[in-house]
Amino acid sequence: MRFFDNLPREIFEAARVDGAGPFRLFVSIVLPMSRPILGVVSVFAVIAAWKDFLWLLLVLPNPDLQPLFVRLPAPQRFIELDVFLAALAISTIIPVPIFLAFQRMVLRSAGLGGAI
Repeated sequence: MRFFDNLPREIFEAARVDGAGPFRLFVSIVLPMSRPILGVVSVFAVIAAWKDFLWLLLVLPNPDLQPLFVRLPAPQRFIELDVFLAALAISTIIPVPIFLAFQRMVLRSAGLGGAI
């Protein structure tokens, strides 16, 4: 909400003077300017869903169906530390590439995407 409140009003006023309606303002101005923040929120939502540990532990009691990050704490007491750390590194295979794919949006989120 704070991001959208800080969008420059001059751009909206200029588009209204040029004859843009509310739908055109949203599609042509607001969405392109908000791509970085939408990307950041999307990445955080995916990571939060990926790391939703307790829900998956309750819903999937069968160990064969549980994802890797839910199963890792169970054998921690029985395996060596180096094997456990290797398994933790393997469990980051999905979240790290997701972040790297959207890294440009995360880092560009302060620039408004060239709208100004």
